Formats: sequence, C-alpha cells, structure tokens
Amino acid sequence: MLTDRGTLVFAQRDSDGLIEVLDNDGVRTLYFGTRAAQSSMLLYAPSVLALEYTRCMLAALLFQPRPQNILLIGLGGGSLVRYLLDHFPQANIVCVESRPSILDLARRYFLLPERPQLQVHVGDGADFLRDCAPGRFDLVLVDAFDSEGVHESVCSASFFADCRRVLARSGVLSINLWTTPSAPIKSILAQMQQGFGGQILRLPVEKRANLIALGLVTPHSRQDLKRLRASARTSSGRFGLDFPNQLRRIEQHSGNVFSRLLSWGRR
Repeated sequence: MLTDRGTLVFAQRDSDGLIEVLDNDGVRTLYFGTRAAQSSMLLYAPSVLALEYTRCMLAALLFQPRPQNILLIGLGGGSLVRYLLDHFPQANIVCVESRPSILDLARRYFLLPERPQLQVHVGDGADFLRDCAPGRFDLVLVDAFDSEGVHESVCSASFFADCRRVLARSGVLSINLWTTPSAPIKSILAQMQQGFGGQILRLPVEKRANLIALGLVTPHSRQDLKRLRASARTSSGRFGLDFPNQLRRIEQHSGNVFSRLLSWGRR
C-alpha cells in the first residue's frame, strides 16, 4: 500500500502498540505508530548507517576504539548491530530487546544476521543489567524508544549506575535521548549524572531532536584530548564516521563538564 511516507511493507500491533515498516526511495524505515523514524536501512547497502543519530552514538569509539564486549539495549531494525558485526568481527555482542515482535521483524525485514558472536535476549534491559557481572562490557549502547519517546526503564539513576558498574575501566556508555519540548531531557541528564558520577559528555545531532549522551568511567587528561584529536582524524576512514566533527561538537556542547573532566586527569 502506498502512503505519503512510502510503500507500506509490514504493519502489526503488539502489546506495546503499532509497528510499521515502509520503503521509500531505497530506504527501509521502522516506525512505532508515529512519524518519527525508529530505524532505517539502505536497501542497497544494509551495513551503512543511514541515520545520523546512529553515527553519533558511535562517537563512543573515540574513547574506546577496540571494544571486545559490547552490550546494546534496544534493537530496532538492528542497524547498530550490523555495523558492529562488520567492524568488530571478533567482538562478543549482546543485544537486549523488550519486544519479541521487533526481533522477528529485524530478522525478516532488516537483514539482522545470526552469528556465533551475537546473542539477542528478549527481556527488559534494566533487569538484564542488574544481573551482569561488574566490568563485563567495553561499550554499552542504549537506544530504547517507544511511541512516547525514551523508554522510562532507561531513565533512572539506578539504571545509569548499573551501566557504569558493568563497564570496564576504559568503558563508555552511549545513549540516544530526545530533546523535544515535552521530553524530560533535563531530568534524564540529572539522573545520568547522579548514576555516572557527573562524567557526562553531550553530542547533539545536527538538525535533529536527538541528543547523544556519553558516560565515561575513567577521567581523561588534556594529553588524552590531544591524542583524541589526532586519532579522530586517522580513524575516521576506518570507521566511516566523521570523528573530528563529532569531537568538536562534544567540546562545544559539553562546556564546563568537558573542561572539568579533562582537568581531573591532572590531579
């Protein structure tokens, strides 16, 4: 069926609401009952990240470029999973998705691969975190949305404290947040600061309402900043991401938090 958003490929209601998949000009997109795209895939290049917010979430690789154990909370169409499998074939990747229908849809319509190093669990991400051993993961990527915005289960100080606990010393949390007028962005960031000890960096997504927040376990020094600037230039090609621009925007929008974080390394 043709709509103003493209050709409707799939539609279904589960206990959490409407799920739609539409194709438009070579792009397949997942919707949760609103006009906001939840996940997109280029049909001619499935492993390329189609949405800018997903590329910004991977600014976490600036701080942890060689993750061996990765946790994703929220699957969607699986774009981040596909990317990570391609770029880190030796890494162990765990994904937790609360909606069984989304996992089935990701496999049927978004080419989610089945690989030995990928484990997908159906369940609550916050519950999964509570049962994880300390220091288990190098990266934790949280992209847990429903039709109302960021899922409430990933907004508490205890959730962010669990994220910090399960990260290794060089680990990084990257979470996709929403900055529309009705979104509780200030409250979520306050809970994140409480759970993460205030070591939070901000990366707004250009021309979008998304804000990526990064939580670092280990403080970085000014020498680290110089290293990051150099590595951002050299590693952009490897990852296909605009790391120099992301780092500039992190510095610009994290303000005093970023300066304080860097100064801790001199103490």
